[in-house]
Amino acid sequence: MALGSMLLQMKPEAEKNLRSRLAELPGVSVEERTPGGELVLVAETEDLAALHRLSREIEQLPGVLGLYPSYVTTEDEGE
Repeated sequence: MALGSMLLQMKPEAEKNLRSRLAELPGVSVEERTPGGELVLVAETEDLAALHRLSREIEQLPGVLGLYPSYVTTEDEGE
């Protein structure tokens, strides 16, 4: 299992649509909105490769300006 926390920078007018789109993605949750207007996301996937694919998918959503990982762990990968 891979777990990642990411900071999503977005166009302010895109927040409502992005929250809806993110809610449709399995394993993704919006945890918080920062005072600067970014969304803090947590994503859980089966492995690191899937987390990478999911991150690329999120980056392509309309209104996303950038997606920045802040924490990644693969606790049980390789066991």
